[in-house]
Amino acid sequence: MSRFLRIALALGAALPACVMELTRLKNDPVNFVRRVKPILEKSCLECHQHRYEFAGLNLETKERAMKGGRSGPVIVPGAPHQSRLYKVLLLGHDNPVAMPPTPERLERDYEQTIHDWIQQGAKWPEGVRLTPPQDWKKSRS
Repeated sequence: MSRFLRIALALGAALPACVMELTRLKNDPVNFVRRVKPILEKSCLECHQHRYEFAGLNLETKERAMKGGRSGPVIVPGAPHQSRLYKVLLLGHDNPVAMPPTPERLERDYEQTIHDWIQQGAKWPEGVRLTPPQDWKKSRS
């Protein structure tokens, strides 16, 4: 048996297990505090918090985030492709409303986490408040 054929067979045998693992991970509930909160704090709160509220959007609390900004709601629980918070992550940076507004896009797995969180109902535990990066040193000291 040729080396190429052995490699192809090995990959073919491993592929179903990989697909099953990805499907399982995608269906697991997204933990807001552990997975979503750090993404929003690092990538969104520099501009969308009480000091700045760019576009009228403050993402520090569940109430403010669900209210949305000047363009209306940004999170539509259960509908990531109708949620501006998710849609702006997918835009190319030649688009002026792409987020985050840095040359680097959000990592693909972070985009997927936001997608899955919204798809699963955008659950945000009561009392959980996000901390803007500008306040990290003060609050974590």
